[in-house]
Amino acid sequence: MVQDTASASLPSPPCTDRSECPTSAAHGQRKSQTVESDDEERAIRLMKRRKIVGGLRLTKAAASQPEPPRAASPQGARRLHPDVKGIPQRKRNQDAGIPALRPSSWDKLVQGIWEQIHGPFEFIYEPFDTMNTAIDTFRDVSSLCLRVIKASRFCRSLEAIVQAHWVECFDARVEAVLQREAATSRTQARKLILDAGGWVTLAFAGAGLYRFCKYRIGFDQRSMSQLRRLRKRFEVAAGTLHPEWHKLLSVIGVSPDYDYHGHPHDWVVQDDGDPIPLAATYQHQPGPFIYGQITESIIDQDAWGGTDPRRISQRSPYTCAVCGCIQSDDPSTNQCTCFPDLYGDKTRPRAVQVFRTKDGRNNGVVACCPFERGAAVGEFIGLITSGLSGIDVMEGRVGDRSYQIWQGREGNFTRFINHSCAPNCQFQKFAWLGVERVILVSRGIEAEREITVDYGDKYWEKLEKRCMCGSSCCRFM
Repeated sequence: MVQDTASASLPSPPCTDRSECPTSAAHGQRKSQTVESDDEERAIRLMKRRKIVGGLRLTKAAASQPEPPRAASPQGARRLHPDVKGIPQRKRNQDAGIPALRPSSWDKLVQGIWEQIHGPFEFIYEPFDTMNTAIDTFRDVSSLCLRVIKASRFCRSLEAIVQAHWVECFDARVEAVLQREAATSRTQARKLILDAGGWVTLAFAGAGLYRFCKYRIGFDQRSMSQLRRLRKRFEVAAGTLHPEWHKLLSVIGVSPDYDYHGHPHDWVVQDDGDPIPLAATYQHQPGPFIYGQITESIIDQDAWGGTDPRRISQRSPYTCAVCGCIQSDDPSTNQCTCFPDLYGDKTRPRAVQVFRTKDGRNNGVVACCPFERGAAVGEFIGLITSGLSGIDVMEGRVGDRSYQIWQGREGNFTRFINHSCAPNCQFQKFAWLGVERVILVSRGIEAEREITVDYGDKYWEKLEKRCMCGSSCCRFM
């Protein structure tokens, strides 16, 4: 009995065959599970770290440079928050093999009218002599070609007006033909467009009028109703940008029954009424509303003297920090094409209008033509000052100089762009001629859509009003 107990207490001999040893197999299995668990935890920690810092890599505290002191932001100030991804990239061309929806003839007609109104064309007819065979210089031939193009455009608008007036003089005959024939002729189509959109539609339709009247697609009640809704907006844009266009009507003895003059953004358009002056929409504020439309920011002499705090470089010629090309206001020497519709050739106005909102947000800005992704909508301009508090300002910083852009008394249409938590454009810094500018870059804006931008979290701090953007991702309801 003792021998059996002693022999039972002795340790078991080591197992030489690990595949057949249950103790060794269990130990190896637990070790393998432990290694796999450690690998999973290490992968989760690495994933969380990458998710937090994104593509950034943290440096040592000793190597980091101290941030310069920044002045306290005034209450109710719009802070410039450039997108970390930079300027939105332009939309890439789709593969030729992939079918895509194309604009209809009606969409091309409306967009063509807006482009003609906001284009550089002038309704001034300059008679010219027969081409001289002695003309052999390129400059003279180019000048003659431009004059011929202007004369052709002038005659095309005049032709459309005269043809429409000819049809208008025979209303009884037209009504009889329309009752007898189901189809609508090309000339009668101009009469329908005249009744809905007015003379301004025929004058600025351009080649789109011929294409639209040729195929006669879209002559339905919906299209004509939309044209009637756009009629007043066409008249405001044409009357302010091309005050001489109505002289075309003197050929047929017709004069317009409206008078829209001044700057195009001094008028507020609306769907259910006539355009109203901009000052009339601010009668709820104390004192008269005075707002000057300017094309360049003005330096506050009391705050900055004769220096521009936005100045980055004094070197000339100036080169673009994005594309590396030479910048100039002279189109013949400018090589920078980052924002060609905004800088380098400022003869073309922006195809936008100030409109009256229906949800209590006062005024807003609507796009007349589409702005593709990455295109400039406009520059945020106003009075370059500093030290303002308690009012809406745009804050900027160049080196150790902090400045403010105030649009209280002068500026442009960017003042009336409303906030949205889901905006279709963004603020972006861009240097032009050695001066930092604040521009609004499109994220893809369709025609007839309101232009919106995110004011930033700093704007809504301690502000006694709620956001009215109505988006599903609103942060300040």
